[in-house]
Amino acid sequence: MGRPLKIQKYSYNTGYSIPPGANTPVDLAYPPFSALTDPAYNLPTQTLNADQFLGVVGGVPATSQVSATYPEVLATVNIALANGTSTGSGTGQIIRQKGAHKYLVAYTAGQTSDGSFIVGQAYQIGVLGSTNWQGAGASTSNAAVGDIFTATNVGGSGSGTAYPVGICVLTNSGSPTAGLMSIGYESGDSSAAYASNLTNKWVRDWAGSPGNYSNSNLGEVKYSGELYYVANFFTDEGGVAQSGLDTATATESVAGAPAGYIPLAVINNVTS
Repeated sequence: MGRPLKIQKYSYNTGYSIPPGANTPVDLAYPPFSALTDPAYNLPTQTLNADQFLGVVGGVPATSQVSATYPEVLATVNIALANGTSTGSGTGQIIRQKGAHKYLVAYTAGQTSDGSFIVGQAYQIGVLGSTNWQGAGASTSNAAVGDIFTATNVGGSGSGTAYPVGICVLTNSGSPTAGLMSIGYESGDSSAAYASNLTNKWVRDWAGSPGNYSNSNLGEVKYSGELYYVANFFTDEGGVAQSGLDTATATESVAGAPAGYIPLAVINNVTS
């Protein structure tokens, strides 16, 4: 599947400070062009600036801090819950990539309150509050925001809340059914499309693919007939030169891009 997505997060109590123990941002993004020794901007039309970058990252609010400078991938998820119901289709964000078309995600459209946990369901702590998290299923008494646990009971009457967590696979729909998810993107002012595969660098469409990577067809990434794009968070204009091709004489074109260039796709993202 290529390299999995980076996950934006904080490394808690590890940074330098006086006293020591600052929360340190980790993998917020890829180096912006301004940080590179000899940056090659996107061409033939340069549409990215020195503070922007190529590549995309995941992450969820409990353990990261998004901004216009450092966005995260926005997904629409529908997590199948342990009691046989589902969260319904709603806003979600990626905790980690599990396979070519499969991700561990949090349902961030809403949080579950203490006292309403589903036994056997995984959650990520969003607000500590006064909840007895170890009593609810966390492994230690010093639970922290961002910890993932499986509920052993419905909880108590504390003020803590948590995001439902589950594994979802990609589908070619903006309204995924239970166990599925979608990641939207646009390229070259096209209408909204949905990814069949997303890594830290590439996004692919559904050409030649089944349209729904259910558990029965979670095979290798399909390359036959799929169009691919360079993923970023900022623009769908312009492209990136294909390695090994002389862009002045190349005749190969990908998805209608100028000869020798791979077009950009802007991935749906959150900035706050």
